[in-house]
Amino acid sequence: MMHYGSVNDDGEECSVGLTVQGSDGHTERISFIIDTGATGSMVLPPEIVDRLSLSPSVDEYVRVTQADGSSDRHGLYIAQVMWHGRLKQVEVVAFGPAPLIGMGLLQGSNLSVDAIPGGLVTITELSDTFC
Repeated sequence: MMHYGSVNDDGEECSVGLTVQGSDGHTERISFIIDTGATGSMVLPPEIVDRLSLSPSVDEYVRVTQADGSSDRHGLYIAQVMWHGRLKQVEVVAFGPAPLIGMGLLQGSNLSVDAIPGGLVTITELSDTFC
């Protein structure tokens, strides 16, 4: 199973569309920016977390440190994402203005980017022999 996305017209960010399922079974197709500097799996703006009725994680909060060194606590939730053809449970940080996926979700995948405006972004699952 592959996921396809694109580089924006400015050539500054890559995005991919994924289907996320909330606690009540409601699903939504969301365009995520790929953030290879993020160690977690997924970040969603609080209004999307609310719209999907995501359940809080056991930990409830997580400390997020940004690239500028600032840090703060944010809500931690559980969602299901359609990933490589199957539903995968992920932790979601409720934070910021834009949906992001990080290296936690990309673990076990190959990310390929045609680094030009409008370029193709492809995410493929690696076989178990590589992981």
